[in-house]
Amino acid sequence: MGHGARKQLAELLGGVQRRGDFSTSIEMSARGLRIEVDRVGELPLPLRAPVTGKLIAQARQASFGRGEQTLSDTSVRDTWEITPDRITLGGPDWDYTLDGVLDGVRTALGLPPAIVLRAEPHALLIYGKGQFFLPHQDSEKDDSMVGTLVVSLPSYHTGGELIVSHAGRSVVHQASREMVTFTAFYADCRHEVKPVKSGYRVTLTMNLLAEHIRPACADDEEPVVGLAHCLTKHFTEPAEERYAYGRRKAAPPNRLVYLLDHEYTQRGLDWDRLKGADVTRTALLRQAASEADCEAVLALAEVKETWDAHAPYDRYDYYGEGEHYDDCEDEECEGECLLDPDGEPGAERRRSGDFSNYELNDLIDDEITLNWWSRPDGTGGEQINLPVAYAEVCATTENKDLTPCHSEYEGYMGNYGNTLDRWYRRAAVVLWPRQRSFTARAEAGSEGALRELQGHLDAGDLDRARTLARSLAPFWKHHGSGEAAGALFAAALTVAVGLREADTATMLLAPFGVETLDERHAPGLAAAAARYGQTWACGAVSSWFGTAGAYTGADRAAWLESLPGLCTALRAADGDGDATASLLVEGAWQAVEQQLISWLGTDHETERRAGMDRLGAPLVRILQAAAPETTDTIAAMLRRLPDTALECLLPALRIATRQPTTVCDGAPAARAFQTLAAHCELRLTAALSRPVRAVDDWSLTPAGTCQTDCGLCPDLDAFLTSRTRHVMEWPLAKDGRRHLHSRIDRADLPVTHTTRRQGRPYVLVLTKTDTIFTREQATRTRAETDLAWLRGRWPQSSC
Repeated sequence: MGHGARKQLAELLGGVQRRGDFSTSIEMSARGLRIEVDRVGELPLPLRAPVTGKLIAQARQASFGRGEQTLSDTSVRDTWEITPDRITLGGPDWDYTLDGVLDGVRTALGLPPAIVLRAEPHALLIYGKGQFFLPHQDSEKDDSMVGTLVVSLPSYHTGGELIVSHAGRSVVHQASREMVTFTAFYADCRHEVKPVKSGYRVTLTMNLLAEHIRPACADDEEPVVGLAHCLTKHFTEPAEERYAYGRRKAAPPNRLVYLLDHEYTQRGLDWDRLKGADVTRTALLRQAASEADCEAVLALAEVKETWDAHAPYDRYDYYGEGEHYDDCEDEECEGECLLDPDGEPGAERRRSGDFSNYELNDLIDDEITLNWWSRPDGTGGEQINLPVAYAEVCATTENKDLTPCHSEYEGYMGNYGNTLDRWYRRAAVVLWPRQRSFTARAEAGSEGALRELQGHLDAGDLDRARTLARSLAPFWKHHGSGEAAGALFAAALTVAVGLREADTATMLLAPFGVETLDERHAPGLAAAAARYGQTWACGAVSSWFGTAGAYTGADRAAWLESLPGLCTALRAADGDGDATASLLVEGAWQAVEQQLISWLGTDHETERRAGMDRLGAPLVRILQAAAPETTDTIAAMLRRLPDTALECLLPALRIATRQPTTVCDGAPAARAFQTLAAHCELRLTAALSRPVRAVDDWSLTPAGTCQTDCGLCPDLDAFLTSRTRHVMEWPLAKDGRRHLHSRIDRADLPVTHTTRRQGRPYVLVLTKTDTIFTREQATRTRAETDLAWLRGRWPQSSC
């Protein structure tokens, strides 16, 4: 945790008297509850086997959630369920009894008196002998959901214990045979139902909802003074170095991130819906923040820790126990083809699962990133991306004392020891001095900082806006990606135009990738180009295409789909939208052209055809977005390419036939497609006019070139180009055989290569296969089909 103010603050908050716990259980008489189930009737309590059998007959196999999926797997959850719409709760004292239980639950869980809990039925569950539910965590099904209430109906059974865990502690709850047992716990607590040993365990699960909320307050003033002192000290003294090499002085931290104990979702993270000890601690922190003139927001954090760890039994800790591939043909192999114990060659020896019993030794590294936070005024929240430094983090409960949401273990790899990676999702209170508010929010990529800049512009305070905007330069380059990039770019674009300062505008817009741009940004883009000129616009567009690592290929493909609409909007916008549209088309075409040339140089036919086919859709969108002179230039370049370019042009033409831009609508793209269709027809006709391969012609065109000047490849090329030779036996050492294997496989040549292990060196046997003839026939058949389609869909007529 480090030393100094952060450690003192964590200790002060840790010493605050705990209000409640993460789980509680209350027993009440069964007389006050009447429960009816459709087609079964009123359930007599305690439950007996005949009635339970009727319930099972009306039930279905229970499912569970994993991410966004709903699954049914009896190896994970084996129980029966009846939906709440088929259940009626009542009884002369039920409402009074439930209100009393909920009041007790609120107090036991440490929720403030200002909160009123309501219980909403979720499902009636029946566990028979051997049935269970593995450790899991409930999803928060409503914005106001804070926990789960399990109402265990009295029945004669053994086993089926409910075990609830949080922060390294576990509580075991066993249902009563005579009483109704109410068990409540926070929704982020992991819990499980152990297998039932005999009889039936029947429970009604209910969602705990928090309503009628008023702000919570801390009534202990003494810690507030100490906490305020810690905050002041933290923000005024040099930041603590994790590794104090050289003892250099660091600037004071910009923020303090205090990690909370419980997990929360975006919709459930609210000052008034916190859980357990978080309630008291955050209330004290907010009061201390007010005393120290600091702002405080709630945030969600992703935490990753890498530990030096020791497994109870590490089956990957071995030397020399591998075996060769089943199909390894080289007995001279030096062990490069060793299989790991899972039987996968070269596989990374990494596993995911439950590593709770592993021994943690030293913390090697950790990373904390804030990805969402609330606004200081409490009006909603926003996506952010803010790595947090070691000197800014504080917690009363350390990560290792919590249950990670995911773990991966990697055994000994030769150059470093056993490591265990653990990921956590934690909530936090983030504080910063009020006078540093703008920088603290802007460093996270917050729209709030841009709104503040826009506010100064709207108020006519241009100098203040420029000064604050320039202060973003040291860190603003780290933003521009993520789900919120589009909205952030829109705000940055408006500010960039209003600043009337070209260099600062460039700095604000440079971090974004071109994939961020869409039609809503067209007016701002046109206005920026008109204000700062074409040289500025050219540099801006170039930077957007050059932003690396922020987006995937899928993002670029999706953006190209929208390019025609974006360019149409730009040309219709006030300002200089035409030139900006042309720059975007030019950048998109340069990227696609580079990929096209790269695939044309690929020897492997199957890979090349797949890559060229994927370029068809981007080519169509670029032609649809381009101005007339640009479409003519692109079409002319495409016509100069070799015949293999048809592997891209024909898919593009097929896509074009399904678009609004058709053969004869007079649009520039339509004329370009017509020109390319005529070019493809000419090339296909010429290809089909060439003589068919003779039945005794075994010649192949060597693919690719040797990059090593090995002295072997000329002999290989002579064999490949020979019309008569289709088998070659070649005594070669291991390295030579591997080199030729690689070249043949890389080019996907119809030549087999095997090693005859006789004598020294072994003999490499190369054999041309009948695929030479079947491939050529398939190519001819495909050309005939394509030509017939072209002539039917793209007739050479004047339009």
